[in-house]
Amino acid sequence: MKMNRLAEQVRKTGSVPLSWAGSTMAMDYINIGDALSPVMVALLSGKPVHRVPSRSKTMRMACVGTIAHGMSGGEVWFWGTGSSRWTNPSAAKEELVAFAPSADSTFHVTATRGPLSEALITGAAEGTVGVYGDPVWLLPRFYAPRVEKTWKLGVIVHLSELADRDPEAHMKETLLRYGIPEAFAPHVRLINTVTSIGMDAMKTRIDEILACERIVSTSLHGMVFAESYNIPCLHFATHGPVKGLHTRRLDETCDLDPRVIDLYRGLGLSDLPVYALPRTEPTDWEDLISAIDRAWTPKAFDAEALIAAFPLDVAPLEARPGETIWEHPVLQGLVLQHDVKELNLADRLRNKA
Repeated sequence: MKMNRLAEQVRKTGSVPLSWAGSTMAMDYINIGDALSPVMVALLSGKPVHRVPSRSKTMRMACVGTIAHGMSGGEVWFWGTGSSRWTNPSAAKEELVAFAPSADSTFHVTATRGPLSEALITGAAEGTVGVYGDPVWLLPRFYAPRVEKTWKLGVIVHLSELADRDPEAHMKETLLRYGIPEAFAPHVRLINTVTSIGMDAMKTRIDEILACERIVSTSLHGMVFAESYNIPCLHFATHGPVKGLHTRRLDETCDLDPRVIDLYRGLGLSDLPVYALPRTEPTDWEDLISAIDRAWTPKAFDAEALIAAFPLDVAPLEARPGETIWEHPVLQGLVLQHDVKELNLADRLRNKA
């Protein structure tokens, strides 16, 4: 049984305070990777989860996503979390500000997504904590249905590549590599991480991914879904020393998405096969499918170490007879959409009281 202030508080209140990249009232969708943060905490703790602002004096937990750089104030317990090098990663290059924990924050790091995030969050050398893994990797322990394979290849795309925020993937017109010729239309499926709000929609999206024989993805969590369910996959890079299948060295010179480097270095890999193609060139789908079959190997993941690092009491939820875990009342009770102003006001009033 964990003996820390956060665990003690959750035992008293019966609810987990968690900061995550949730949806606002202006959004009629969730990003499934972000939304799985409260889901994974609820699944492992067996407790309801309530959202706390990222900037707060409230003691809280942080879980799935590249979100640590946005945390400030109070005590924050990180479990499997990722971080950007910058406090404002979406800013122009000349306006970027390096991330460092704020003076009014106390960070407790039990596990991170990988060693790059670990060094950023702890401010120390890689290996200080040494427990790595995205918590979504544990999802198959709770949900592993038999799903008929209906697609030869699923292509999981990043939010930045979408023309809109519809749950159906509509790509920007300039991204020619996502064009699917008629001959491949029955076999290649574009898959969105944008999902309608709710557990039923999340289950449907996971089932859609599981219906694919293979996955190629520009989305980090697309890779996590595929690897955790042992679906052969490759990262769909936009550039590289050569086009098509090749291997990249995951060192300080690597120019892949840092989140991807972080994830796979956390799995102990120093090299990663990827499939690279500029976004403005059409994809040879047959070659891509063949590349996945040639290059992918199952990944070893220390699930027990990640579970042991969970900062709360472990009391996993179980699906009720005749149902899946998605129908469990604790998950059905999760609130995934918030009025940010009201959330911040309630948090200030709670801390003032």
